[in-house]
Amino acid sequence: MTEGAADQGVRDARVPVQASGARPDPPQQASGIPGLVQRVLAWKPVRVFFHYSADHGPLIAAGMTYQALFALFAALWLVFSIAGFVLEGDVELQHAVFGAINQFVPGLIAYDGMEGAIPSSKLLETTALTWSSAISLIGLLFTTVGFVGTLRTAIRIMFSLPALTTNPVVLILKNLGYSLAFGVVVLLTAVISLISNTALGAVLSLLGLGAASVVQQITTTAVSALVLVVIDTLLLAAAYRLLSGIPIPRVRLLVGALLGGIGLAFLQTLGTSLLGGSSSNPLMGAFATLVGVLLYFNFVCQTILLAASWVAVGMEDAGIDARRLNLQERGVDDAERLEEARRLVAESNQRELEERMRAARGLARRRLSRQLERERTAEDRRRSAVPTATEFKQAQQQTGDETPGSTEVETTGAESDADGPVARAR
Repeated sequence: MTEGAADQGVRDARVPVQASGARPDPPQQASGIPGLVQRVLAWKPVRVFFHYSADHGPLIAAGMTYQALFALFAALWLVFSIAGFVLEGDVELQHAVFGAINQFVPGLIAYDGMEGAIPSSKLLETTALTWSSAISLIGLLFTTVGFVGTLRTAIRIMFSLPALTTNPVVLILKNLGYSLAFGVVVLLTAVISLISNTALGAVLSLLGLGAASVVQQITTTAVSALVLVVIDTLLLAAAYRLLSGIPIPRVRLLVGALLGGIGLAFLQTLGTSLLGGSSSNPLMGAFATLVGVLLYFNFVCQTILLAASWVAVGMEDAGIDARRLNLQERGVDDAERLEEARRLVAESNQRELEERMRAARGLARRRLSRQLERERTAEDRRRSAVPTATEFKQAQQQTGDETPGSTEVETTGAESDADGPVARAR
């Protein structure tokens, strides 16, 4: 800690009796059925699931599902209102774009004889900029930015971290940037899919294998699955590290993102069956498409949060505190613990003086009473000078020091006081 922080301390008093220490009893290994239950509960997948449930993962995933659904339909309407002019007449490019969208949301668009929830002809008809396009743009920005912000908060909750306290405008701009980056990834996926399928078809033709051969079908499916795993893994790694702002160790980040990427690729591979099964259910009727997309997005959101929980539990097992990885948050934690220790010492001093005063008589009692009053006044004065966590963070941001001294915090606080009153913790 920098020079100047020590003047916030308080003196300690001699403690006449020192308490004895004790360490926790070693865990007892049960036998029989209780032992089996104990061993099952100790498995990492089980602990990850309980960690995910304890942090209200299913409830958070449900909220994210609705935001993702609204963002999806607003994005489809807007994109095809603008890009429909480019896609019109180019069947090969249309199929590439539809295929890329169906890779992320399987069975969503019906094209080229394939079944889907939304006919491609309906999307290609929206090639005009109207008031509905403007409304879609507003809805897309609102829902997409909200979804990205909720995803950031959800990931931080899985790591038992509070929400970021960055300027809200800056966070919204960051969310918008991540949303645009995801859209670029979808377009790049369409290009990669088009190029890879063309190249794969050319290679198989040179080998004398027909377009409908079993080898080509298996190869195409394997290549598509591999591309999906790579893209999903990179997206999850960016979400866990960049979006959430958690400096996760690289190996644990890649392992968790890879597990999540495999899970998402599995869902994307089987998503067509899920949507198709719901659309063929006569009980759902007109709601079949909506229910199928909701189910799919709910599974996707839960997979993302479960993979984040896997990383969080692994870090806990290794004794890595996610909050301690961030220098600024670590500085705030250290400052709060230091202040708590000083408060406990001061209260202990005051309690000792109170006990000695009750046992004293006459002039000694009056002397101890005045000393206790001085101690309380000095402690109140010291606490009034202690900055709040918000003031401490402001000093961190302005000085670039994760452990600013009291002089630096007071200077920052004085600048803040010029704009209005600043509440201080007592």
